[in-house]
Amino acid sequence: MSARKNRTSLRQVAAIKIKEARQLNNVSQMRLAELMEVSQPLVSSWECGRVTPSIDDIVGIEVALHLSAGTLLSAIAYNLSEDNFAVSSDTP
Repeated sequence: MSARKNRTSLRQVAAIKIKEARQLNNVSQMRLAELMEVSQPLVSSWECGRVTPSIDDIVGIEVALHLSAGTLLSAIAYNLSEDNFAVSSDTP
């Protein structure tokens, strides 16, 4: 699988987890945007998989939605292992 496809898969996994957590907490995209002090179109972009949230955004999502950053990152890492995509530890 190409690196480009892997990036797309990562965005999609993050998108699903963010949307699920938002809906479980009965929070609208607009309310999440307000809580995080970002725009609603940005939240939509995360949930559609067009944009990957930054580390700062992941922390904001963690606080606003009570979603552990570890949970989100673990889901992404699991997806990587399922695609047999790994970063070698002996890469300089």
